[in-house]
Amino acid sequence: MKKIFYVLAAVLAFVLAGCKSTSVSQKAITPSALCGEWKIASLSGFDSAKIPEATLSVMAREEDEYAINGFSGVNRFFANLKNTPDAFPIGDRLASTKMMGAPDDMTFEDVLTNVIAVSSSWKIEGNTLKITAGTKTAVFVK
Repeated sequence: MKKIFYVLAAVLAFVLAGCKSTSVSQKAITPSALCGEWKIASLSGFDSAKIPEATLSVMAREEDEYAINGFSGVNRFFANLKNTPDAFPIGDRLASTKMMGAPDDMTFEDVLTNVIAVSSSWKIEGNTLKITAGTKTAVFVK
């Protein structure tokens, strides 16, 4: 009986040790972690001193549902998301108004809203939010 116990304990220890990850994984972000007002600091490919003012805000709407709203230089954008890591990428749930603006502002807006819509990489470091899609990164600060 003791032998069986020791064998089972050894197998259990081996299984549990085998499940440990050797790399540190970041906890998946949910919309609730993003709550607050964020202001654009930079966007890849654009001069930070010349980019239009853009904002992103996240707030709770109902139990487990959050609203993302923002201004992307010319138009306002918005989406409703469930509070799960599967909320990202936002995809076609991101909608916006459709006003025209200056060509440079429209180009900035197209890149920014695309990054927000297609990115599954949303990382918070202190008071900085980095949203990355491919080679483009939007950096927001609180």
